[in-house]
Amino acid sequence: MRKGVIKIPFFFFEKLYIFGTVDINQRISTLISLLDSNPNSFADSIGVKSPVIYNIVKGRKSKPSYEVIQRILTVYNALNANWLLDGNGEVWKMEEEMSDEPKGNYALVSTRVEDLFSRLQIEFGEHHQLSELYELVQVVLKENYSQKKKISKLYQKNKRIVSMLEKELGLNL
Repeated sequence: MRKGVIKIPFFFFEKLYIFGTVDINQRISTLISLLDSNPNSFADSIGVKSPVIYNIVKGRKSKPSYEVIQRILTVYNALNANWLLDGNGEVWKMEEEMSDEPKGNYALVSTRVEDLFSRLQIEFGEHHQLSELYELVQVVLKENYSQKKKISKLYQKNKRIVSMLEKELGLNL
């Protein structure tokens, strides 16, 4: 660590304040913490091997590749790319920046489910139970995406409350 560089994360109402200079490795480490995850689970969630993330956040402190950054932003589409890349802005996107259409990991999972069910129908023929299972999986995927959007909205409400507190009480949080 260079002299004069302070890396102290501190949380207030789920809003992240970081003082000093923080590089992308520290922001990825912070993201993992915000997601209440660990490097292994995070690596699994974005589809890379655990040592890749370990070397970014703990080991050699390697810089993440374009592919890793792209996977993070695809899987966690509520994540603000500007914050991840250069530390500017909030950790999470504003509500109006979020698409109503499932994308990223949801689209990938949905496509994989469709492909799997197509192969199962070819192998086992038309079965009522396969069709019913497919419909249930689609409902679960849609509900999961809906819950993710609700969580994003709660983060935005939280941000507005903090902003209001800062303004009304003259606080600098």
